[in-house]
Amino acid sequence: MLPALIFIWGKTQSYGWALVGLTLGVRALLWPLVAKQTASMQQMGLIQPMLKEIQERYKDDPEMLKTKLMEFYGKNKVNPMGGCWPMLLQLPIFIALFTTFSGPPFGDKPISVNVKVVKSAQVVKETKKETSDATMPYVSQTGKLAKVAVYPGELKLSTGEAVDFGTRTIEGDLPSDFKPKWEVIKGGKPALSEAATISETGHAVFNQEGDYQVHAIVPGVAKEERFGPFSGLGKVAVGMQLLDPKNLDVVILVLGFGVSMWVSQKFMMPQSKIDPAKMDDQQRVQQDTMKFMPFAMTGMFVFMPLPLGVLVYMFISNVVQSFQTWLLMKRPVKPLENVTEGAAPGTVTVEPASPSDKPKKKKKKR
Repeated sequence: MLPALIFIWGKTQSYGWALVGLTLGVRALLWPLVAKQTASMQQMGLIQPMLKEIQERYKDDPEMLKTKLMEFYGKNKVNPMGGCWPMLLQLPIFIALFTTFSGPPFGDKPISVNVKVVKSAQVVKETKKETSDATMPYVSQTGKLAKVAVYPGELKLSTGEAVDFGTRTIEGDLPSDFKPKWEVIKGGKPALSEAATISETGHAVFNQEGDYQVHAIVPGVAKEERFGPFSGLGKVAVGMQLLDPKNLDVVILVLGFGVSMWVSQKFMMPQSKIDPAKMDDQQRVQQDTMKFMPFAMTGMFVFMPLPLGVLVYMFISNVVQSFQTWLLMKRPVKPLENVTEGAAPGTVTVEPASPSDKPKKKKKKR
């Protein structure tokens, strides 16, 4: 995701517009699958009443019921999983975006090195690894990408020893003004000065035994960049933090996501002709789930620490998906073939519809 964002940033000089371009590109790539998903959802509106008819007609003949169901699925090429692929494919995209906006250039993030300090009589200084296991991407002000590691890597020292830590690139080049911030952590908190110290240049001294972590904090050069009303695509705010006026943009995006998801669900709701009074329990649960899912997801994101950039992506993606679905729902639905004995000749069809469609009044002839 990061190289794609940097490429678009090179054309727009804005990471916000780069994110918009990336979102539109992803939605364009998913268009064929969205078309299949929409067709599958439309078919499900026809499948349920026909399945119920088959089950009612052959409920006293299990063998015939099994045969008819197989015939129905075979002739109509029904695939209940047909509508799941866009959702499944977006999961790795979501995870990649979460990782991308959780570090440089959208925020500061540390590279960690483990250091074990023991009594001086127990060990001679030992470097277990040349560089840190963890690496971190760094994006310069000019948009150049590099992968940074810390040296030396995992260490075992005796009390009172000093180490000079530094950074080097695994890939790409670092600008001459690159300067990480150094800190020493012990027990999940910054180490006390009497236990260990580290200078701005990475010179560390460990005076007490224990397990430490040395952090080289890689800076995010775009963490303060604004995009319209949004400040900082890597910003995270949850719970009570949302009451702070400076996090109003996060609140707007969370609510916008809920509304856009509700609209998208309305368009994707199967347009069936089932009388609500005749729905079975499964159909009622399905409809209730689709109605309340936007509210549940919105409430979840109030407490889930998502970077603002991920929320922007999800909001734009929902808006675009709603428009795509609205276009696709206007297409005629492929008819299903009825396999029950004694059924009227022909096939069963359904007219394309959208939530905004209203029955037209017939004009009286004069």
